[in-house]
Amino acid sequence: MYTKIGNVYINYYFNKGIKVSVNGPEPLYCVEVREYPKGSDESFFVESFHIAGSLNNFRTEYFLDIEFYGDFEISVYRYDKNEGLQRIFIHRYNDRDKLVRFNLDTQNFDEALLWSERIKHYCNIHGCKPLVISKFPSINKSFPQYYRINDLETYNTYNIGRYPKRSNDFRTTDQRKEGLIWFGNWKTFWSYQHPRPFNQISSQEIVDDILGI
Repeated sequence: MYTKIGNVYINYYFNKGIKVSVNGPEPLYCVEVREYPKGSDESFFVESFHIAGSLNNFRTEYFLDIEFYGDFEISVYRYDKNEGLQRIFIHRYNDRDKLVRFNLDTQNFDEALLWSERIKHYCNIHGCKPLVISKFPSINKSFPQYYRINDLETYNTYNIGRYPKRSNDFRTTDQRKEGLIWFGNWKTFWSYQHPRPFNQISSQEIVDDILGI
């Protein structure tokens, strides 16, 4: 997605995590991500980073690798020497009436069928338009968006399957929360693809974890 605010251009994406880039006259911009926990009307801080606007030799993109559902809110700030940080952009995750892609990574037809039913439940909650991709054409074609795959941009993509934990960043190896990834001093989860270890839960719990239902 893309938006323009004055002379600042902001790109933001939810496919395979959150990505934000800014092109504007300020040397640096601050990107902040917050999350509304389920059932809460209050958001909690996840993390923030500075990224380059016009500055060279500095990181040009913010990214958050969490691939499962979160009610995230993105803010972009500029720095004013007199007023301090000023928020110039805010966007809360909202896939209503937008195309969302669901990749079903399984060889088992019954499992893919179960996952597709949970996708329908997710769509009833969120009001999005599902594009389902699996190894089974009968499941894929049961969703109307399948026939418009070439002319629509996806707002988000969910990969539903069993993915080994492969990250080795400092959050993954932080000994204060051994075995878990830790954000904002409150949010913990097993991997960037699964909130919980997939080998300890059922097939339905796998999809429900990823979709936040």
